[in-house]
Amino acid sequence: MQPLQRRRFLQAAACTVAAPHLGAAMAARDDAYPSRPIRLIVGFPAGGSADQSSRRLAEQLGRQLGQPVIVDNRPGASGNIAAAAAARSAPDGYTLFYGSNATHAMNVSLYPKLDYDPVKDFAPIALEGKVYNVLCVNPAFEARDLKSFLAMARAKPERIAVATPGNATSGHLSLVLLNRAAKVQLAHIPYKGSAPALTDVLGGQVPAIFDNVAGNLAYIRSEKIRPLAVTSRARLPLLPQVPTFEELGLPDCEIAAWGGLWAPSGTPPPVIDRLNQEVNRALQTAAVADRMRELTIEPQGGTPQALADFARSETLRWREVIRAAAIRLD
Repeated sequence: MQPLQRRRFLQAAACTVAAPHLGAAMAARDDAYPSRPIRLIVGFPAGGSADQSSRRLAEQLGRQLGQPVIVDNRPGASGNIAAAAAARSAPDGYTLFYGSNATHAMNVSLYPKLDYDPVKDFAPIALEGKVYNVLCVNPAFEARDLKSFLAMARAKPERIAVATPGNATSGHLSLVLLNRAAKVQLAHIPYKGSAPALTDVLGGQVPAIFDNVAGNLAYIRSEKIRPLAVTSRARLPLLPQVPTFEELGLPDCEIAAWGGLWAPSGTPPPVIDRLNQEVNRALQTAAVADRMRELTIEPQGGTPQALADFARSETLRWREVIRAAAIRLD
């Protein structure tokens, strides 16, 4: 090949290699993105606290970005259906995913096979919020506080039952941690959801329940159930009278269900950066933050790397807990 021909060949090859990257960069220009509506896939049914908070965030992001952010609910299989759909979407910034502690930390240890990889298939954007759990008892139950509750549990191993919304839920895993940290053997009674579990505790069929604050708050305020402790590191603004497990001497019982925003892997970095800035900005607005706190969700925010690091640490933590407790889902 002659020198001139070789130079032209190399120039053409370089253009060919650079073309996809150039196209992505052009698509990610601040003045070009977004130019059409954005879809936010949510793996929860409509009406729940996660759905409501993601919708409020989507509305605010739409106002900030100048394009509608449309929520697409795809519940089922602990978020796996929604996660797989999001992972297969084009990495152009027009499909986002509201992932959770289930899809990005726990499911990889709970299911024998997933149709997505929570690390390789997603680019983190920002952590949205955390919701904590609370251990409550029926008011007629003789234990008045956590100390007396655990004393009863030690005196009667496997005799005191605790209801949760189901196997592998955050309530169940909170109970596993409590058993380990306090060296007790509370009996786990899994239900198919929070409502039937709470119904039996209110009726006195089961003495205690471990579930998120959102589902129990109204009953705590009306004194139909008595809270013993919350799983947050600091006391919750909505329940300032309820101590944390940590202040009661059980630091290993901190646990939160959480949600965050991801995009399909390969989404251009300028788009990720823009979305991260807008999510952090949205979480600071009263329209989003106040509504989240009404739903007992504490707004978070932060960098994409912070979300990646947090999800990684949560994955390692729950892998050990799930394997030790031999928890499995099909």
